[in-house]
Amino acid sequence: MRRSVAVLVAAVPVFAVMVGVTGLAQAPKAGAPRAATPKAAAPAASEQPVTPPESRYWMGVTTGSGLMAMGGMAGGGRPSMGSLMKMAMSGPPSASQTIQLRLGTSLAPTGEPEAFHTFPTGAQVNQPIYLETPQPGKAEVGVPGYKEPKGQISFYWGCGEKAGPGQPVVLTFDKLMRGENDPELQALQASVGARGVRTPQVSNSKTYGDWPHGDRRKKNRDLEATFPIGASLAGPHVIEGTYTTKVDFTLPEDKTFMAPVTYTSTTVQPSGAIALRWTAPPRATGYSVGVMAPEKVDDESANIVMWSSAERPATFVQMEHLTPAEVKRLIELKAVLPPTTTDCAVPVEVIKATKNGSMLMFTAFGDEATFIHPARPADPKVTWDQEWFARVSYKSVRLDMISPEGVMDMTAMSGGSGSKPDPKLSDEEYCAQLAEQQRKPSVADAIPGGRLLGRFGRKKQEAPPPDDPRCANLSKKK
Repeated sequence: MRRSVAVLVAAVPVFAVMVGVTGLAQAPKAGAPRAATPKAAAPAASEQPVTPPESRYWMGVTTGSGLMAMGGMAGGGRPSMGSLMKMAMSGPPSASQTIQLRLGTSLAPTGEPEAFHTFPTGAQVNQPIYLETPQPGKAEVGVPGYKEPKGQISFYWGCGEKAGPGQPVVLTFDKLMRGENDPELQALQASVGARGVRTPQVSNSKTYGDWPHGDRRKKNRDLEATFPIGASLAGPHVIEGTYTTKVDFTLPEDKTFMAPVTYTSTTVQPSGAIALRWTAPPRATGYSVGVMAPEKVDDESANIVMWSSAERPATFVQMEHLTPAEVKRLIELKAVLPPTTTDCAVPVEVIKATKNGSMLMFTAFGDEATFIHPARPADPKVTWDQEWFARVSYKSVRLDMISPEGVMDMTAMSGGSGSKPDPKLSDEEYCAQLAEQQRKPSVADAIPGGRLLGRFGRKKQEAPPPDDPRCANLSKKK
């Protein structure tokens, strides 16, 4: 049958500091092609010999909102003419839906390496998506023009109007790079690293392919795969190619894109802290909120302020795909917020450090679907000869700009379904704030041709919107 701790990223113009882990996706114990969950997994039978799968497949499914709502435009497939016209008339989308595909096998290709993924009709993909195998090349030695980084990172952590005791912990880049023993570095001993989903990689596969990519071979030249709002991943998925066994699994109706992250309010407190409240997206297993604020950034150095909702120092878990089991572990370590959480305040000390370019990040970690073929033999004496394993990971992420004036909701500016005023306000205050939101310029104005489209290019502004019951009732009283 067979053919043969911590994640820390500071993005600045000249350097990046990152410690990460990668590895081989391990197959859970489950039947095929039925979706498996950790609770349903059978206990391992130590006496049963197991042969690892020939093919390992991973699909990362992400919903983006805020500034991430434009992510679908760079998903690897060109938008249709209808999508472009819709954006020109009503502004950018309120959310994006994107995927990543990775295939790693222990097999050599028969001919040229080629693999493609056929999606269900509801995904609104016009043709199979071809994965691409990277060209072999020589590893670069060093980074041209590299200079030892200068500057520092000031870490804050925990939700609350004011930062807790012992904050911030200031870590200079030179000491981080040289690993010097310093009292401040001892804070890292209390940090927690996230174990990201182990996906197929070039390093752990004989033959590897992924998507999105540069489409070197022009296999996806006519591809339309922007996964617009309303598209669904539920249904049959088939992966075939010259270096993989046939992988086929069916996602149930509830295993499609997660709902976008939506703030119900982002309020500047009298202290200067910013209180965030949000609606819990269904299927969320936990949350992480973070701020990255560049105090000083130039070609030579950078001073960066970083804050995390974790109750542990120097713990910054953002935008990653994590398994539900890993999220549970991080919740127990107070590194990730439980899924029942619906509010968190960014401390005033962090807000005071924010300037233009400061980013507020929100990650809602989601569930997953796993498949393995064939099923484990009932007889423990029979070798479990696995052919393929597939994992589908879900998350919903949001990115906004933040400053002492508050959170800039790009979704609301674009005419999308952004956050509404605090429902606890009086009808007069509520409707006044809603009217003010509508008077803000639309991002559609910045789209080439938007002004030329006249009344078709911009929504007519009305204050307050008649479809809001509170404002409609207020108008009748007047």
